[in-house]
Amino acid sequence: MIRILCLIVCLGMYAPAFSASEVESIKGATTVNALEAMNLYQQGALFVDVRDNFEYQLGHIRSAVHLDLKREFNDLYLIETLDRNIPIVIYCNSAHCYRSAVATFLAVGWGYENVYYFKDGYFTWLALDFPATLSGDNPDAQPSQPDTYWRDVMQTALNDLKVSQLSMPDENPEKN
Repeated sequence: MIRILCLIVCLGMYAPAFSASEVESIKGATTVNALEAMNLYQQGALFVDVRDNFEYQLGHIRSAVHLDLKREFNDLYLIETLDRNIPIVIYCNSAHCYRSAVATFLAVGWGYENVYYFKDGYFTWLALDFPATLSGDNPDAQPSQPDTYWRDVMQTALNDLKVSQLSMPDENPEKN
């Protein structure tokens, strides 16, 4: 019931975006539908949610790493230690959401070789009742972040990047 309510609210909030045209494919990436995305999920591929924080907090594909396209997604480029052959499935809300297409294009341009564009996005995933974490879920009822090899690798690389950014000396120190 909560999933259906969340889906209705989310669809209502993004109705104006449905007039946008769809991006069918991205050169250098594989476009996948919901069933193919689920197969990749079961194989342990890394899912990257490029929606904003509010959307992510409402709900997301279980175990997805959140890299808001407008804020943190650039970290994927900055991580030099991450295997460029990591299987990455990039998604946002629906086929009419441009953010996953842009993020997929960028990831391919940055040298990632195993990139999947999940065009149908989160709303289709949710409608099919695939594993998702919703804002109203009881954290004890289901694991919110199952351990996968690629998710652990990505989280470690992101943490290392943040530590290195914090320890960098200020390039433009203010002079008194």
